[in-house]
Amino acid sequence: MTDVDKIIGDIIDDSKVVMLLTQPHVRAKLGYYLVSKLLKIPKTEGLYLALNIPHITVEREIKKRGADPSKIFFIDCITSSIKPVETTGKVIYLDSPNLVLLEGTLKHALKVLSGEQNFVYIESISTLLAYNSYQSFIRFLRMITNEIRLYGLVGIIFVLDKELQDVEFSQATTFVDDVIDMRNVTLEDLS
Repeated sequence: MTDVDKIIGDIIDDSKVVMLLTQPHVRAKLGYYLVSKLLKIPKTEGLYLALNIPHITVEREIKKRGADPSKIFFIDCITSSIKPVETTGKVIYLDSPNLVLLEGTLKHALKVLSGEQNFVYIESISTLLAYNSYQSFIRFLRMITNEIRLYGLVGIIFVLDKELQDVEFSQATTFVDDVIDMRNVTLEDLS
């Protein structure tokens, strides 16, 4: 069992909302690894907030790792801004990560999850800041972390090393149960 696997076990066992601090070059692969491991747990479903990588890419990567992507409900904030899309039952497309639209969509999506040990995965909070004011972002982060707790879910929020200013990082951490430093995880750890 790797340190990453132990962290996953701890997050699930305690139903925590965690912020994972990681290096940019491993963020995507670490995310695929975590989500794949979570989906392999029986009766687990996930809500994946795709802010930087289209859901179709995430599905393909999860499948490559032997997990079932049909157990994920996606909110894709990328694809429809690039090409026309057809809505499916497991994907809601938004043109951008506008927090007003995102809040309503997330509240709807949380009600759709029917597993017993469900999770919410947020790719990167800096993308939210690129499209929204800092005050809106903080209100949104407070809302989503409280919704995750009220539904008894696991929350995983990725933050890249030095992605936020010190004050922003300090404020954002007040909404999570733990900040887990995964900056030492290498690509070899995820093989």
